[in-house]
Amino acid sequence: MNYLREHRVKKLMTQKELAKASGVSQVTISFIENQLSEPMDLTKQKLARALKVEPEALFPPKNRRREHPVGV
Repeated sequence: MNYLREHRVKKLMTQKELAKASGVSQVTISFIENQLSEPMDLTKQKLARALKVEPEALFPPKNRRREHPVGV
């Protein structure tokens, strides 16, 4: 699920508009939305601030638990 794109579209913003509002390049936003790049924490904060949401709303923590215990 791409929460960055979802929130951006919900706010009726283009990638270019989000880039201007956040100070993050449009190319970087495109890479993040297309899952070609994992953003640094500062980038997450800038994007979240521009969209007026918490960073966790755009980039929820990854579940590190395994579906099956090791050796099963």
